[in-house]
Amino acid sequence: MKRHSRKLLRLAALVVVDMLFFGLINPQNTYALVVVLGFVLLVITLYVTIDLLLILVEKVITLRPMARHRLHTSLTMLLALLIAMQSIGQLTIRDMTAIVPLVLVAAFYISYQRKQSQ
Repeated sequence: MKRHSRKLLRLAALVVVDMLFFGLINPQNTYALVVVLGFVLLVITLYVTIDLLLILVEKVITLRPMARHRLHTSLTMLLALLIAMQSIGQLTIRDMTAIVPLVLVAAFYISYQRKQSQ
């Protein structure tokens, strides 16, 4: 339980840092590097949030460590890609219907390849 409270505290600290960073920075008037750093900060926050959500899911569904790691990474990458596309104005419903199945197929393929190599 202590490990979970530490992760929850880490998420709270990340949310505070996110609020400060995104509240003080105007992406219209700043360098591209600062925008990229903001995106990296957002992806780290997503990663920690998904980690905590998977802890809740594991109370209902048992996940093997490798499956949990794949799900964790795939969800983080999918959400980061969707956020990046939306932020540059390129995300449409047609894009979503193409990207989501491709990510699922890629995750299945990687999982299948790892099972074959073991």
